[in-house]
Amino acid sequence: MLLAAVAAVAGAFVQSATGFGFALVLSPALFATMEPVEAVTALLLLGLLLNVLVVFERGRPEHVDWRALAPLLLAALPGLAVGVVLLTWLSKSTLQIVVGVTVIAAAAWQLHQRRHPLRTHLAAATGWAAGFASGVLSTSISVSGPPIVLWLEARGVRPEEFRATLSASFLGLNLVGGALLVSVKGSGGLDAGEVGWLLGMVVVGYALGALAFRRIDHERFFAVVLLLVAGTGAASVVAGLTG
Repeated sequence: MLLAAVAAVAGAFVQSATGFGFALVLSPALFATMEPVEAVTALLLLGLLLNVLVVFERGRPEHVDWRALAPLLLAALPGLAVGVVLLTWLSKSTLQIVVGVTVIAAAAWQLHQRRHPLRTHLAAATGWAAGFASGVLSTSISVSGPPIVLWLEARGVRPEEFRATLSASFLGLNLVGGALLVSVKGSGGLDAGEVGWLLGMVVVGYALGALAFRRIDHERFFAVVLLLVAGTGAASVVAGLTG
């Protein structure tokens, strides 16, 4: 539980400061200490709180690009159902490996993307695909960020818009995905006391990250975060292979 608490603070800090990374940091720790359904449900609930805090940080979601985000979230709906099916079919060790490989690949792709950005006109064409992929990842391994991050970066959005729009997309995915998962699979025996403790850790991480967002060199911090995230992915793969 200590590992999960530390990861919750770190993940919330990273996402609050950069716009993404909560599930990438926390999911390996939760999959190592919980059963798959329990871990994904916990991630969705914790992410819901974090994204509400970020989106409504100034009282209203003033930096969210709702017009661009709406079709992406619509495309995510069938993906959410597919993700629940995958969560049912795959074993815990398999999911740990999938989480780890997904995290490492996302980190590598993001580092590459910083050096070789996609042309902006491709963003609209890939929006629907990004939405569907994020839906699948959200309810299967609760790592929905990479496709949306790539889509937003292709659009060349400002840091404030990137952070707010990404958090708004996670908020929608967590809300719908969590309701779908609980209705189909239940909570997986999720411990309310453990979740309450982790929710407190998320608030702490968010507060620290919100302060950092206003002060950091975003380019340098982005690269450091991705390297740390890749390390958590590697740990998840090792845990799945040895579990």
